[in-house]
Amino acid sequence: MGSKDAAILLTVVVHVVGTLLLVWLLVQGQEDRPDLRGWWRGDDGRDGPQPRDEPPAPRGGGLPLPVARPSRVRLREPGRIAGGYRRPVRRPAHEPARHPERV
Repeated sequence: MGSKDAAILLTVVVHVVGTLLLVWLLVQGQEDRPDLRGWWRGDDGRDGPQPRDEPPAPRGGGLPLPVARPSRVRLREPGRIAGGYRRPVRRPAHEPARHPERV
């Protein structure tokens, strides 16, 4: 038996076992059915995380932050955003490079 045949056989066996388990769970009565919800932690209040007694204390110096500065431009006011900032300094003009003269 080759590896392809083994893979197909394994897939068929897994599907058959899963189908039989599903049919078995559906055929059983409500009182005979095992409680499968006990396997996982649910969000229905059972086995959930316990609430904390008090919220954690804030760290650091609080607000406002020591390095925070207000913006120089407010976007709510009329005007241009560029009006709140200086124009960048232009580089000084350089003389063009001298080319050697032909002799």
